[in-house]
Amino acid sequence: MELSNPLLAVFGDWHGHLGWALGAIDAAERAGVRTLLHVGDFGLDFPGPQRGRYESKLSRRLAASDMRILISPGNHDNWSTILKLPVGEDGTAQFTEQVLILPRGGRTTIESVVIGGLGGAYSVDQGWRKTGKDWWPNEEPTQEEAEHLIAGGPVKVLLTHDVPASVPMKGEFDLPPHIADRAEQTRRLLDSVVERLQPPVMFCGHWHHRRQHSIPHAEGTETRVHVLGKELNREGNAVLLIPTNTGSLVAEPLFVVGR
Repeated sequence: MELSNPLLAVFGDWHGHLGWALGAIDAAERAGVRTLLHVGDFGLDFPGPQRGRYESKLSRRLAASDMRILISPGNHDNWSTILKLPVGEDGTAQFTEQVLILPRGGRTTIESVVIGGLGGAYSVDQGWRKTGKDWWPNEEPTQEEAEHLIAGGPVKVLLTHDVPASVPMKGEFDLPPHIADRAEQTRRLLDSVVERLQPPVMFCGHWHHRRQHSIPHAEGTETRVHVLGKELNREGNAVLLIPTNTGSLVAEPLFVVGR
């Protein structure tokens, strides 16, 4: 198997960390990548006195190098804003010219690679958050959005925020059983999507540490799941997506140093 030049860079949660995000863009540019994918908890459009500063600075940095980022939003992104953005013919919504959103249940094509998205997750800490300030009640993907994604046919890359239930994960919190079970609803939905859509490769975040796992399918294929770490995880927050001479896509680590 021979590898080609990197096609895309994929990043885990940034949570609005400007210095880390700028360093991540630097790393992608050094690798020769012009399009970045993000699995959510980007920290998009949080209200407050600094609202817009983060996105503006990132947009200017991306524009300076003719780069762009496509986000499949997480539970810590402003869904009230996201759901109002018009979706273009390419399947994406523009927050800025350089910062694009992949809607839940949507898809787009980049460099001949069909990319599907089903972002969002349940916030286990929502009891400590304030509605419209740092938590939004429409944060979770729905069955209807999942069905819309599946109806569109195969995708080569699936971007979600949470992780399918069939991928063993260990969380940061010791959750009460009723909260843990409630959070599993999205994970079970993602399991059903993966079973029916069978994407070759899938990228997720949300759990804040790097993990790889393969989900086998009855037809003999598998979905390679890459869970990405959060900001400040130099070796786990990012990967390069590299095409091979066999037509598959391989994820290789991308080392990031924040500014």
